[in-house]
Amino acid sequence: MRCASIILILCLTMPPLLLPTRSMSAFKSSTDVSSNPEQAWNPKPATDDITLPMPCGLSLALRTVGVPSGGLLRDRRFTMGVSDTTNADRQLYEGSFKGYIAAPFTPRDLPEIWRSHLSPTDGDGYTFYFMGKYEITRAQWDAVMNAVDSLGEEHREACPKLDKGFNLPKGGISWFDAQEFLHKINAWLVSKHGKELPRFDGTNNIGFLRLPTEEEWEFAARGGSNVPEEERDNSDNFPMNGKELKDFGVFSGMEALRAPLPVGSRHPNPLGIYDTVGNVREMVDGFFRMSIADMNESGAVYHRLHGAAGGILCKGGSYGSTEDTVLPGWRDEVPLYTAQGPSRPADLGIRIVLAGLNIPNAQRLQTLREENRGSHQQNSPVADSKPQSEKKILRLNENMPPLEALDAVASTVSSPELKSNLAQLRRLMQDRQTAQDRQRTDSMEQIARSLLYQEETMRAFAYRYITAKKALDNFTQLQAKTASSSEKKQISDKLSEVRKDMDGYVATLLLAANYYRNCLKIIRELHDADIRRLFSQFRQEYAGDDIFHVHMRDNISTLEKHLHAVRTKGIDTLNARQIVKDVVPQRHLKALPL
Repeated sequence: MRCASIILILCLTMPPLLLPTRSMSAFKSSTDVSSNPEQAWNPKPATDDITLPMPCGLSLALRTVGVPSGGLLRDRRFTMGVSDTTNADRQLYEGSFKGYIAAPFTPRDLPEIWRSHLSPTDGDGYTFYFMGKYEITRAQWDAVMNAVDSLGEEHREACPKLDKGFNLPKGGISWFDAQEFLHKINAWLVSKHGKELPRFDGTNNIGFLRLPTEEEWEFAARGGSNVPEEERDNSDNFPMNGKELKDFGVFSGMEALRAPLPVGSRHPNPLGIYDTVGNVREMVDGFFRMSIADMNESGAVYHRLHGAAGGILCKGGSYGSTEDTVLPGWRDEVPLYTAQGPSRPADLGIRIVLAGLNIPNAQRLQTLREENRGSHQQNSPVADSKPQSEKKILRLNENMPPLEALDAVASTVSSPELKSNLAQLRRLMQDRQTAQDRQRTDSMEQIARSLLYQEETMRAFAYRYITAKKALDNFTQLQAKTASSSEKKQISDKLSEVRKDMDGYVATLLLAANYYRNCLKIIRELHDADIRRLFSQFRQEYAGDDIFHVHMRDNISTLEKHLHAVRTKGIDTLNARQIVKDVVPQRHLKALPL
């Protein structure tokens, strides 16, 4: 039986938004922040927020975005864009497409206090970036632009007064204004608070603030690793858990809004990030490109980004947007310049991200080399250890990895031309091996994820058996009370049908357990680090409080137990009946004929 991932498709029905009349009065009263300056930068504080200082006594709240990539060379594929585009014109140049996300920081690159804020599920194989919890407010904008000069020096006399409107997101920003803001805040941070930033060992390279890429923005806006992959990649929005889209954002419904609301006025997304839905449009790092349909060499149709880069790319929609244009994958294009000069739409703002270099030091380069060599070369046999200059004929071990065998052959070659040719061949083989290793790990992950759902399948058939057994008992009692021979015959036929169903449920239950067991044979070949990363990732994705997530956490624990057993004691120690006993709740297990 082939192991395949089971995809959960979440269908969301979102009614139009009618903004309550009290919203504007709430806006008027909440914009006076003179009595509570934190309203200007973190109105909804959380214990795991990351904060950086800003000029004039303000701060910047950040949220951790963990990416379970499994290594610095590996990135993670996810679905971007909007799949349900009803606008006929936009269908010409918009659709869902595959994006890739990774992050530059490992835990060792972070200040100790930042590490203490990481989730316990952010385990091995995770990398990190840090997304602004809110859109930049007017107070934060004015503090940087008015009180900091181009050298990063702060002039306290120019600090803004925190009065009405300063906790609103800053709009009317041009791309050039955003770059000036980023230059000033980075210069100020480096000169005044450089020790509070992430730092890479042995260098002067540190973390820095910039606009997020579209991939960084959308992965975080969709809920990142706090949302199960099968849910995140098959919906145009993050899970709303019974709420409506209007509960998460500020946008126009049946009535058009003319202004934003204070940051944090609505609910956060699953990562604890506010206002990714509406309020002001957020420019990202990169320019707008159409997403178009194309066909690969095998004839499969897919969407990709077009080659022409256009204006400023904006995400999230604004207070003036409609409900279908504030989804995480919706993309807007804003001109960099118009005939009047730099473009500054009133509803265009920014959210910033803290990132860093991909190759900041020699240690990172060494890690990349080790990852590129791949685990297939660890603890492998080597060729004859005698100096190769003394030998031209090698005895290659049949268990040697191909790349090591090629290196051994290359060491016996003196011709520069042949050495160059062998080096090219090695690079081709290395690229193929790296791609195959990645594909193998991705396939293993999907198999492991499918086993979590296979456990749900086993529970479901056990419950069907229990329900059928209750029906059998009822029919048996009814047959004993019935005097009519014709009715007895009907009941007898029904009893036979129910017994047949019960036998089928037990057979299917054991078949599902054998499927599960066969898949365990495959994923037990995963490396220890990949297994730790995988279970950390699953626990983070299924951390919700609803019954589905509670079940999935039970399934994760059971799968972890079974995988440990087959890796340490062998697959023969785990049979189908034992698997069923571990998966099915004890109250149901007693009724099963095992």
